[in-house]
Amino acid sequence: MNYLIARVSDPDQRKALPAQKQKLYDYAKLKDWDEGTAFSYIEFDETAFKEGRKTFRELVIEPLTNEKSLSIAVFDKIDRFSRDTTSDERKDLTVLFRQGKIELHFPSDNLFINRYSPAADLFRLDIGVALAGYYSASIRDNVKRRYQQMLNDGIWVGKAPIGYLNYQENDASGKPIKKGIKIDPVRAHLIRAAFELRANGMPYKSVAKEMKKQGLVSNTKLLKPISTSQWEQIFANKFYIGTMKFETKEYEHQYDTFIEKWLWDKCQDVKEGRKLSRTKYNTKSGSFLFKNIKCHDCSYSITFFEATRKNITYGHCTEYGGKHGAQYVNEKELIEQVRNVFASLTVPKSELPRIVSEIEKNHKSEQKYYLTARNRLQKEYNSLDEELDQLFKDRKQFESQHERFERMVKGLEQRQRDIMSQIEEHSDGDKAFIIGASYILEVCSRAVELFDAETTTLEQKRYLIDFTLSNLTLEGKTLHFNLLEPFDAIAECAKSGNWYPGLDLNQ
Repeated sequence: MNYLIARVSDPDQRKALPAQKQKLYDYAKLKDWDEGTAFSYIEFDETAFKEGRKTFRELVIEPLTNEKSLSIAVFDKIDRFSRDTTSDERKDLTVLFRQGKIELHFPSDNLFINRYSPAADLFRLDIGVALAGYYSASIRDNVKRRYQQMLNDGIWVGKAPIGYLNYQENDASGKPIKKGIKIDPVRAHLIRAAFELRANGMPYKSVAKEMKKQGLVSNTKLLKPISTSQWEQIFANKFYIGTMKFETKEYEHQYDTFIEKWLWDKCQDVKEGRKLSRTKYNTKSGSFLFKNIKCHDCSYSITFFEATRKNITYGHCTEYGGKHGAQYVNEKELIEQVRNVFASLTVPKSELPRIVSEIEKNHKSEQKYYLTARNRLQKEYNSLDEELDQLFKDRKQFESQHERFERMVKGLEQRQRDIMSQIEEHSDGDKAFIIGASYILEVCSRAVELFDAETTTLEQKRYLIDFTLSNLTLEGKTLHFNLLEPFDAIAECAKSGNWYPGLDLNQ
């Protein structure tokens, strides 16, 4: 059985489903496939539910996995296949085509993939997915910028911690005019009592038991008692003393507090006093290049230390799981192995303009789509403005239907807010593709140069390693790793010297 798969992943693309369907049916007609016998059509909107990944697995991956013979999965374009190069669904489909169980067809991109596909075609697939992911990331960047401004203004961007409440005030029409966070009159005094118990040395488990006895429950829908692990997080949360932490940075917030700093500090002192003894090795890993390398034999960490007399850095398995004859490895040997990997990624500078040009041509339709989408959204926004103006002009007709009039106005204004949000999110979408491709290829062409440069800092070298390699393990003196996508495909192309498929067949 062959599968035609139409898929949208954000609200602005819902109207694109019929067009996707038509293209897929045209492709089936070209292949002389009969619906129901030769192919099955699958259509779903991931914006309509939160468990989109699960649905994709149920509707697509599981049927393809269970097929006895070779199947073909048809997506209109590569970005309908996946926008996340690390997603489980992408990995599962990749395993299936490498096993020869399926073929992947992308009619609009003039590309099909199977187990025998050349490295150049796999490279095109990886670049397509990477660039689609880059567009999604640019949307997330817009959201992050809005969050950053709110945080700088002292406004929390998420759910308030227990002891506080999120609230919203509306005007007479129901339009939100103010959002904020206030102290919870039901739970705040119990949270303070818990801080006092902890400051007196009471263990987390005992605090949880006592607060459950006093009737404290979470501020979630389930209204569950606070668990031991949750109490540990509560006592470490600086929000209660006026500081909010977002990712790794702290900001002063504008809300009232009900825990004094001295009380919070005392709870931290209790935690420090109860800490277990330090680990056997204290390697000060921040001063060494390699981090998070595991032993290939036992999966425990590789620690690094400097032999002061010889001025040499060595790596060695902690062997916490038992002695197994781990060797001491000179860090320079590992650096040379990584350098050889970067050398294998070299893209000829003479080929860079041509490769980027090919990618640009393949994605012009995507850029046109995002520009068209923004123009359409702006026209719709302006049309709603005119509709609102006309509605207020005809207001006298609704004198006996005041509530209906307010609902209509509220609905139009809400739609305008939704449209404006979508316009902002698409602001950088048409630039994402070529910028991403150029950046990836530039990294490949200069990887060795960047890694060897005296001006490159330790953190920059680490970033270069993390950007290209994953799952680093050490077996004896040999470093094992996985090349991240699309660098694995680039390495294959560099090895074969074939950067393009046959120009007369499938450019």
